[in-house]
Amino acid sequence: MDRLNTPDLARRLKQALTEGDRGSITASAALLLDRQAALGDQWRAIADVMVHNGEWGLALRAIGQFRAARPGDPARAFGEAVLLARAGRNAEAQALAQRLQARQPADPGLNHFLGALSSEVGDFEAAERHFRAVLTAEPRSGQTWLELSAIHRFAPGDPLLAALSDTAARMAGAPPQMRAPLHYALGKALDDCDRVDAAFAAFAEGARLTAGLRPYDADADRRQAEDTIAAWADAPLPDAPPRSGPAQRLFVTGLPRSGTTLVEQVLTSHAMVRDGGELNLMSIVAREAGGTTPERLQAGATHGQAPDALAALYDHLVGERFGGGARVVDKTLDIGRLLGLVATVMPDAPILWLQRDPLDTAWSCFRTYFARGVPWSFSLDAIARHFANEDRLFHFWRDRLGDRLMTVDYAALVTDPEPMIRRIEAHMGLPHDPQTLVPHRTRRAVLTSSVAQVRRPISRAAVGAADRYRHHLTPFITAYSAT
Repeated sequence: MDRLNTPDLARRLKQALTEGDRGSITASAALLLDRQAALGDQWRAIADVMVHNGEWGLALRAIGQFRAARPGDPARAFGEAVLLARAGRNAEAQALAQRLQARQPADPGLNHFLGALSSEVGDFEAAERHFRAVLTAEPRSGQTWLELSAIHRFAPGDPLLAALSDTAARMAGAPPQMRAPLHYALGKALDDCDRVDAAFAAFAEGARLTAGLRPYDADADRRQAEDTIAAWADAPLPDAPPRSGPAQRLFVTGLPRSGTTLVEQVLTSHAMVRDGGELNLMSIVAREAGGTTPERLQAGATHGQAPDALAALYDHLVGERFGGGARVVDKTLDIGRLLGLVATVMPDAPILWLQRDPLDTAWSCFRTYFARGVPWSFSLDAIARHFANEDRLFHFWRDRLGDRLMTVDYAALVTDPEPMIRRIEAHMGLPHDPQTLVPHRTRRAVLTSSVAQVRRPISRAAVGAADRYRHHLTPFITAYSAT
């Protein structure tokens, strides 16, 4: 392939995209980058494809070529900064954005981006300063209000609360996607002020607006869970090999808002763990394998996609994000639908599954504006249906995987952290590190809705968080009890 000229390589890349041939896509893009091919604006699309395939190194090179085509264009430089942030390179993204802001100090997009980056690493003072600058220029920015509300503690009489309430009222006729984040932000502010009924009404309105944009197919969700269980009920799984040291691949899962980010933060505080996040790499491995059922995996093994090759692909993708040989926490949510693949490809990988009080978890999901996906979270009835599906998957995989899967009870973890953290470390094959007992001191980027919580010492503050709202949560309680 390396003897092909640039037009032929471009055609080869286009053909590989049509066929979904990941290996050829990657090889063609790499050669085009090595040659610094004059593809102009096409580099933007190539960068997006590389992101989709988890090839962050190539994605960043491609966005660099896109920017080089018009080096003076600030929009292209900002696009590169955004991609750097998505690749986990927070400091590089911040440095580039700050250089841009020096020329455009009042730019709302740059201020919001810098505020988000500051928030992710726990610099809430800088984050609030940037967010306030955005709202000075664009007071109707719902996403900025949402991110500011996550790190700001509101109190009765707070001028920010009055401004937020006024903004939400004045935007009554705006499109739902603009109004929804404002209502979630308002709900959080009112909750801080202990105005329970008004807070619930704000969250419910935000959920109603978003539900219309992200429909939830309850039947498809249920079928997927049932099909996973049926496919793996009697399928043989490889035995976990004897472990001679710390596990290299660490999986943490559970429902959103069940404590997974806290456990991720605990583990990444360990000196032997590089980092972690919601990696979603197993979905790429599943595409490469041709599916996730035992039959698909067996068929793929006869066509060069043996478990060892798929495990090597996973490790390569981890290396693209964190560097070669990194021990990281893969906190992919809803991975219960992919655990057959994980258990087959990486039989030595330990798994932690978080369990939290269903009502607390349901309330936390309902009050959270998830930036994308999670369509079941915008209705209490839908939350109950999804929780029931995840319960079935949890019980199934706990029985099937035995000692490979450890259940972590959130309430036990936050009530008496040390014994549970030591058990977590032991399950992952890690020696005890005292830093795991003070995870709030670990400086790293946190990209989830728990960005503020994990900066505080472990506490029981969130246990029973739904109790104040129990009278509003009857639709969940009734539907969940009936499952």
